[in-house]
Amino acid sequence: MNNDIKEYTTPSGNKRYKFTIYLGRDAKTGRPRQIRKQGYKTQNEAKKDFLKIQVQIANGTYSPDKQRRLKFEEVYNQWINYYSSTVKESTLATTIRMIEDHVLPMLGKYYVDSITMLECQKAVNKWFKEAPRTYKKYIRYTNKVFKYAMHLELIDGSPMDKVLRPKQPPKKKYVQIYNKDELNQYLTVAKDFRLEAYTLFYVLAYTGLRKGEALTLEWRDIDFLHRTLTVCRTLSKGLNDRNIIQTPKTSNSARTIVLTSDTVWVLKEWQREQRKSENVISLNSNVDEDRFVFNGTYNRYPANLPLSVTCVANWNSLIAKKAKLKHIRVHDFRHTHASLLFDSGASMKDVKERLGHASIRTTMDIYTHLPKKRRETTMNRFSQYMES
Repeated sequence: MNNDIKEYTTPSGNKRYKFTIYLGRDAKTGRPRQIRKQGYKTQNEAKKDFLKIQVQIANGTYSPDKQRRLKFEEVYNQWINYYSSTVKESTLATTIRMIEDHVLPMLGKYYVDSITMLECQKAVNKWFKEAPRTYKKYIRYTNKVFKYAMHLELIDGSPMDKVLRPKQPPKKKYVQIYNKDELNQYLTVAKDFRLEAYTLFYVLAYTGLRKGEALTLEWRDIDFLHRTLTVCRTLSKGLNDRNIIQTPKTSNSARTIVLTSDTVWVLKEWQREQRKSENVISLNSNVDEDRFVFNGTYNRYPANLPLSVTCVANWNSLIAKKAKLKHIRVHDFRHTHASLLFDSGASMKDVKERLGHASIRTTMDIYTHLPKKRRETTMNRFSQYMES
């Protein structure tokens, strides 16, 4: 076996081969000159190219300038291999999906040193038309690949730096939420629909947890004695669209929050019901600390599986329809909780810490997108508090 040819695994789990050939130092810069090739599907393919370049070097026919030209997709393949070790799997999966679905179809086949600003602008205009809310992310990830090409000394600058970013006219947007009466109506119907669904949506509305945080709650995360709940994991999408459980979204997301006495009672009621079903399938009902609070179908076997996101979305749609209420997203129960906190007189800082926002700007954004009447009510309560 040729020791110069190395096997590696791509971020998407495919086995590939690569090699590096040292050419000495550049006479002008004094930097090491190397030939790096990767992406070969078989060891024989890599060996064939390796020997071919070695012969060209020995014969004096190897042209570094010609060999160093790489297409954008080739640079991307090198960059993503490096990038994969710097981010969470969920972030990596999102990056791969965006670049491979949107960026490579536009730029992948071109040599990276031949791509112009006009070609980048054409791509940006298309992205904006197709995805006006996320096109800036495509620009950012494309620029990362260009910057990596600069690091490899393949180009002197990024043509994406000079593009003009189209702007949408500002739209008035309000966060979809339930008010107190609507929430109570929703939860009343949810309790008749299914106890687990009732408990889940009660917890979402009374704690402000993110959906992924709630679905990965384990019983040991809840301290019934001190009425607290600790967030220490979340559900995300990983490579190949698989569900993964990982650490919370940000360092601020890992938090412990205080529960109302009613929330504790609702959780205990569901725990008792869940333990009954465990007895039916001969599971030890006393050992449930590391079991998920919400696992669907009354503790299907094996019991320690999180409830599916699709199931939660279906429950939400059915309950809203039965309650004859407008449909809001599952994530909007988090916004509902924030809105009710503001209505009760909570400060921006209190809401930020309870929701686990990394920046208070995010909290302020929720507040400013509340309907005008709700904001006026919040300010009136604040004014009354300050004057009392």
